[in-house]
Amino acid sequence: MAISKRYIVTSKREYSYSCSLPGVWRAVAHNEGAVVIYHSPKACGHIARQMEVGGYYYALARQAVGPTQYTAPLITSNLREEHSIFGGTDQLRQCVDSVVERYKPEYIMLANSCVAGVIGDDTPAVAREAERDWGIPVLTIPCSGFLDGEYHGGFYYTAKALADRFMEPQPTCAAQISLLGDCGGPAGAYAKEIAALLQPFDLQVHCRFPGYASLAELRRVPASSLCLPLGGSPHAYSYMRRLAADLQEKFGIPFLDRDYPVGWQGTKTWLKELGEAVGQAGKAVLAEAAQAERLHQQAAPARAALQTMKVVLCIGRPLLPFELDWIFELLDLAGVKPAGVVLFSSLTGEQSEALRQALNKHTVSPVVEEQAGGAMIQAAGLLVTTHELEDETKRQLFLPMLPPLGVGGLITLLRKLARLAKRSRQQGGVIYGW
Repeated sequence: MAISKRYIVTSKREYSYSCSLPGVWRAVAHNEGAVVIYHSPKACGHIARQMEVGGYYYALARQAVGPTQYTAPLITSNLREEHSIFGGTDQLRQCVDSVVERYKPEYIMLANSCVAGVIGDDTPAVAREAERDWGIPVLTIPCSGFLDGEYHGGFYYTAKALADRFMEPQPTCAAQISLLGDCGGPAGAYAKEIAALLQPFDLQVHCRFPGYASLAELRRVPASSLCLPLGGSPHAYSYMRRLAADLQEKFGIPFLDRDYPVGWQGTKTWLKELGEAVGQAGKAVLAEAAQAERLHQQAAPARAALQTMKVVLCIGRPLLPFELDWIFELLDLAGVKPAGVVLFSSLTGEQSEALRQALNKHTVSPVVEEQAGGAMIQAAGLLVTTHELEDETKRQLFLPMLPPLGVGGLITLLRKLARLAKRSRQQGGVIYGW
């Protein structure tokens, strides 16, 4: 039996390929006094703005929009065809002059596009000249769009440029910590969950670096007693860990070498290591107990709703960054043992075999390929899936691309599983896990 799915794109490459420009923008988009200039065609700025609008409506739908934030002006130098022949440095300098006169920024971040990189424009030279003439910091980063960078690289190099330019060693404040990275902003679910985990400790979050920080707050980061690098995925975390290591080398700030806590076991480990890092092991025990009680109270209704439900797990994502541990932890909390696992045909033979080996550590349920999984899916009362099936009569929990953060992330998914279980079989439908 054929299984009809929404369109699937599968990646066979190990590393990420994306544009560095949106990463530069996100790094300082809400830093008061900043202005971002893309040395690029006009369309590059439009793409970044559309990403920002999409992020706003994503947050709005989840009631995660906080107080109005400063939004840095995003300007393009408006490279055109003639600049690919004659160069665009004069065009960029005119753009910088116009920005300074109009916006009166505290500092400017210049970012090269692919076009500027191919032309070979000397953007750092333009930045030095403009800084000398106008007397304000004009920073550049060593990335050129898709040419030699990617999103997280743009984010990292922007943060490094800010640290190198504005930070100096300071006496340490024992209660002050700084968060490195951004996932949803200060009003998002990730920020709220981190705040809940930190609440029992005698700690004060100074700021989220590099985003959502004024110039004065940036300068106070070296006074932190600890940095918490927060990536959200192995690839993103590698860059935030690199930033944390830079700050440690430059200012002696230690960092917790662990990403966002994923699942219950991940939360316990994260709290324990944080307690040890800040010398508050007793507070870590209290924090774990509070989170355990919170999770127990929310898991009980889900277990009651799912106790007779036949659940099938459907997977079409390869391991790394896809993780199985938290998925089976979620199912266990819900009192569910999957009736089977279906591996979608979007996986290569090598990816499918790697998943089978990993699944053997978690379940004794049968694991079948998509071609043989039609009957299993039809018999299921509920599907936990990485890809949306077009059969609208099936109740489906569409798993998020990024693993859920801490106990709060698990609770959100448990509630969604319970909602699906209470729907009639005829109603069906998809609930998205993010």
